[in-house]
Amino acid sequence: MEQRTLMTRIRKGEDDAFAQLVNPLIEKGYRTSFSILKSKEQAEEVIQNALIEAYRNIMSGKDITYFNTWFYKLVTNRSIDAWRKNNRLKESPLEIDVGTEKHAVIESVLKEEKENEIKKGISSLDNSDYQTVLILYYYQEQAIQEISDLLGLKNSTVKSHLRRARNALKKRLIENQFIGVNSQ
Repeated sequence: MEQRTLMTRIRKGEDDAFAQLVNPLIEKGYRTSFSILKSKEQAEEVIQNALIEAYRNIMSGKDITYFNTWFYKLVTNRSIDAWRKNNRLKESPLEIDVGTEKHAVIESVLKEEKENEIKKGISSLDNSDYQTVLILYYYQEQAIQEISDLLGLKNSTVKSHLRRARNALKKRLIENQFIGVNSQ
């Protein structure tokens, strides 16, 4: 329970206690954020904001039983939030070169439309754990073990979330009539 002791010291105003608590976690948190965002600057910003949020939660008296796991989940969630924000900002009208063949343009438009519909489907899922697992697995190409380590979940739980998330996404896409009933 050394972390609990450190959090108590932090609440009493001992600044070095916060450094002792978070310094061992920063590098792994940064690697986690960078693996999601693929941007040094954004990963650094996420870590900085996560540290501020962690400090505020500690000072407010939040009961954090397993600080390491809580902090890594915080970093993961804030990284995914930043990733989603980036993708919303990137969604812009398709620019088409005049010299491009008509067939290639149609394929490009259909592919982009499909990707946007899938992103909307993921965002509309009620379970945020399902959203997280889908994003990490398909968009960030994380392995099951990596996702398990990142989220502090068992491999079997990650696999279960992934299967349920796929089914929920498929159902959502069928409801939106984006994919046909006979799709698998």
